Amino acid sequence: MKSGKEEEKEDKQISQSVEEDYANMKKNSVMYQEEATINDLKEEYKITGDNDLYTIEIESDGRRVLTVKPSINYEVAFCGMIKGQTPNFEEIDEIYAKNSPTKNGIWINEKDRERIVNYLNQNDELKSQYGVTKEGYLTISDETNLSEKDNKIKQLIEGDKQYIISIASKCYMVDPVTGKIIENRYNDLEEYQTYEYFEDDKKTILFISENTEKKLTNDEIFQSLIDLIK
Repeated sequence: MKSGKEEEKEDKQISQSVEEDYANMKKNSVMYQEEATINDLKEEYKITGDNDLYTIEIESDGRRVLTVKPSINYEVAFCGMIKGQTPNFEEIDEIYAKNSPTKNGIWINEKDRERIVNYLNQNDELKSQYGVTKEGYLTISDETNLSEKDNKIKQLIEGDKQYIISIASKCYMVDPVTGKIIENRYNDLEEYQTYEYFEDDKKTILFISENTEKKLTNDEIFQSLIDLIK
């Protein structure tokens, strides 16, 4: 039977060996090299998408990874929402230029405007009344007795960021490995997931779960959105 000192010595040797292996791995692995290029990292991670899709991010331990540019995923998600099916890269620029809202505030996808406004106006925690402009932007009226959540929505409407909202249990994104546009049925993977979202600078697009299986109440979904953007 080993003594306490022997076990302590053995543990130190194991720890030292692990640290040495990690140091050698960092020294020899492309992902830890400062001069690593997108092509180098694509080969390291077995990624096959076009170079223009990616940007290099640095993790907390210094490891370099490739991620799809936020602006590309954002535009793909928006164009998929507008088209209602998988968009092609060739049509992204045209669809986005023709349909993307240009002002700050909360813009609601056309098919969902009535449903969202009705929910807000029937919500017991909201004291104001809501509407939507011809352009699709959410408006707030009767500001004499705003609740805490009314005030939060008012801040978003009048703020310097843009929020796009659609009710959909699927959306579209760029597969980080293949670089192809794929359908993301996020609600099929996690039925309690209330939303999926994409961000690009001061713009956010939110896809709200259709909640077809009624796993959550509409109020629970609404609260999760408030928690996300507060």
